[in-house]
Amino acid sequence: MSGKRKYTVPVLLVVITLLTFLIVVLFSRVLLDGQSLKTERGIRLASSYNYCMIYVDSAKRASAGLLEASDDASRMEAVRAQGMLKLAGGECASGVLVQAGIRTGQGDETAMSAVSLPLQKINDALEPIGNRAGALTEADRTTLASISTSADRLTAILKDYTPPTGNDRFRQMQAGVDWVPVVQRFINEVNGAAASIH
Repeated sequence: MSGKRKYTVPVLLVVITLLTFLIVVLFSRVLLDGQSLKTERGIRLASSYNYCMIYVDSAKRASAGLLEASDDASRMEAVRAQGMLKLAGGECASGVLVQAGIRTGQGDETAMSAVSLPLQKINDALEPIGNRAGALTEADRTTLASISTSADRLTAILKDYTPPTGNDRFRQMQAGVDWVPVVQRFINEVNGAAASIH
């Protein structure tokens, strides 16, 4: 019997090696999936941040354009910029603004209402002015000047953070690196801008 080979140890080593390889492959796959998910979320946040920039630019072009409009053609250009407000404002609010609120301790609903109501108030103030023909009233001019000034301040705030373009930076954005304080200042300024409209 002592001359027979025992295959138990070599078989166990092969099984252990295969199991170790399988565990490493599966764990790597889990890590890659997690990384892909973080990158995807970061891309959505960066897109939302860009929509905030579009919103502010559209608010500036609409308010300044309506203030400076001398004929129907220039007024239509301002109204066209005004048309971007709802789309850009919705994308901005539902993404990066809500996430900034959630990351600072607000609930989903509270964070959404904290940003959507002021944006809606700005939109509601611009809409009748842009849709009405004829000369602007003094109240219209005051509202447009207030929105234009607020848009300048909002632009300055948003320039404090550059949205990412690479995968590593997308994952950083998803983690909340650098942009949350900027967006919180943006939200405070939007609330102030909405409060200044009468």
